[in-house]
Amino acid sequence: MKVLGFCSSNSSASTLFIAFIFSFSSLTSLSASAESNRYLAAINHPDRPQADRIKDKTRKPELILPFTQIKQGDRILELGAGSGHTTELLARVVGHNGIVYAQGLTGNRVRTSKLNNVVPLRKHLLFELPDVLKENDVPTGSLDTVVLFFTLHDFYLSSRIDKEEVLANLHHWLKDHGSLIILDNAANADAGNSVNRRLHRIGENFIISELDKAGFKVNSTSNALRNPDDDHSKSWQSFNGLHDRFAIRFVKK
Repeated sequence: MKVLGFCSSNSSASTLFIAFIFSFSSLTSLSASAESNRYLAAINHPDRPQADRIKDKTRKPELILPFTQIKQGDRILELGAGSGHTTELLARVVGHNGIVYAQGLTGNRVRTSKLNNVVPLRKHLLFELPDVLKENDVPTGSLDTVVLFFTLHDFYLSSRIDKEEVLANLHHWLKDHGSLIILDNAANADAGNSVNRRLHRIGENFIISELDKAGFKVNSTSNALRNPDDDHSKSWQSFNGLHDRFAIRFVKK
């Protein structure tokens, strides 16, 4: 009887464990589905300008947004926001409870798209970033993600930018295990910074090494923007936005 009792108890425990796993898996699937729907809603938002939808054909946000793993309520810093194609998508993903601090945002994107959760940072030099973040009441260790889409190679074109200082500041403002997401124009993987000035391309192994020294490790990569038919000896502009591009998500060590 004791054996039967033990087996019965063990069976019940196993059933409860299986039920827990099933419930957890269901909740995880629902959460992933909700985020997937949020990404699609951001891409298909009726207020997005037609110029952005044309750019989607080469930027592929339907693949890149899920790769970022950015979610509702996140606090994001975007360096090199430019015309705001990515800024608007991120703002719609993080929603009203999130915020996007946009450095280098040009034009009237915030006003015309009614993006109340975007804070355009004042024009500043990169060494001033800590001061600008403090001006906007952004505490150190509070950012969920930093994104640099097609801008990091530009940092390595200027001898006036202290790259180690910039990366150290990003590390300092990210939460523990926060993400730093890099999209950039690919040179040969081991080309380093050697062809950057001529072709505006950079080697991803060089970037991985630089980020490793700054306290980041590779969490994931994506082939979403890869083009195996690209000729790395030519300028990225030769391929009308379909050149070879790498996508790396780093996390703070």
